[in-house]
Amino acid sequence: MSGIDTKWFHHQLDLRNQSVRGLARFLDVDASAVSRMLKGERKMSAEEQDKVAAFLGVELEEVASRRRGETHGFAEGKQEAYVPEDVSLAAEPPMKMFTEDDVIYKDGKRWMEKADGRLVELHPIFGCMAGTMTIPDDLDLTAPIDVEWSDKLYNE
Repeated sequence: MSGIDTKWFHHQLDLRNQSVRGLARFLDVDASAVSRMLKGERKMSAEEQDKVAAFLGVELEEVASRRRGETHGFAEGKQEAYVPEDVSLAAEPPMKMFTEDDVIYKDGKRWMEKADGRLVELHPIFGCMAGTMTIPDDLDLTAPIDVEWSDKLYNE
């Protein structure tokens, strides 16, 4: 039925000197139902998953991945880093931020000059939000927020 990691669940029970019957009592279900669940003959519900995580004292995400049989992520699988075949697709160092003053208008298009002198065409969306937001000069964006305002925003 499913790819549950049966060995992992039994190992976790053994580490805690617990049994399938103890887990069944905690879940308030029959021991045979828990046994079938751990064999993959019966699905583990989301509520049972939460309770199993609490019973075993492990992260919910760990139980969720083990109940689906996903025993490792990219790091554990030693996945190779992505290397594009086309070197032109490789990530370039970030460009310096530029302003409207840096835009070059040529042939009816807008361009920006990179550090190496190459021209890059700007996407049409560049600058479309200019002037839509005004921050007053006397506003300190690093100052703590007014507590009453935040309470009103998040509690009403």
